[in-house]
Amino acid sequence: MRPTSTWLLLTALISAATPSGKAQAQEVAGDEQGMAELGDPAPAEIVVTEPDALEREALAYNAAILDELLTRASEQTIREERFAAAAAITGGSILLGLGAWRLIEKEPQSEFSRGLGVMFLTLGMADFTTGIFAATRIAHERLRLARWKNARREGITAVELAHFEGELQASQEVRQGERLLVRWNAFTHAFAGVLVLAFTPIPDSMSRSDRVSGYIIGGVFFAVGIATFAASFRPTPSEKAWADYTKRRMPTSGRELSWGIAPSFSRRGVGVAFGGTF
Repeated sequence: MRPTSTWLLLTALISAATPSGKAQAQEVAGDEQGMAELGDPAPAEIVVTEPDALEREALAYNAAILDELLTRASEQTIREERFAAAAAITGGSILLGLGAWRLIEKEPQSEFSRGLGVMFLTLGMADFTTGIFAATRIAHERLRLARWKNARREGITAVELAHFEGELQASQEVRQGERLLVRWNAFTHAFAGVLVLAFTPIPDSMSRSDRVSGYIIGGVFFAVGIATFAASFRPTPSEKAWADYTKRRMPTSGRELSWGIAPSFSRRGVGVAFGGTF
């Protein structure tokens, strides 16, 4: 809310002679009436629309913080996505190979072996596809950083700064949703491992080697799933950048400074009136 304009009247009296005695008393008594009759003219208000020094300082300070955080978020996101892509492609390829081996056996040991093959193919294809997507996509943090660098070279304004602040907040919300997706995907892997461990000892016709491989594979699925599930609670670079920015940013006041000057007349003399909005 804009503060209420407050006019402070400072009158410098200029007169040819100073009245005294009764004449002065009469003049003082009639001063209020004269003021009501003559009145003060409406002041010519001058509004300063340029941001004050504090606002310019806040703009420069926030821009410097945002530059640091956007650069760091972009670099960290690219590193994490490369690691995730390599891990997903490697894991998916291994699962696809195991699934194919189980399904193309000339004499499968049991139906349990074929069931493992189907499960490996399903999860392996999902992991492999996710890895390809992570390896080929261009992270929006990288695109946002390029736009930010270009805008800052041309001179960042308060409106542009607010635009990039909104982008960072939206990125934080998107990354939260992606972490939730990864969390439940990891839970699925862990649950699949539990199923393998639970059903491995059931078939009587299963050979000793198949039982050992079933325990190993089930344990690996469960361990990787639980580890990924726990890691999904770690905030992403964009989430950390937004949280850090909200803590460090300097708030802008959004205030306006206005002031004015006008002549003032009364029976006692003439003067100058000053006023302003703070």
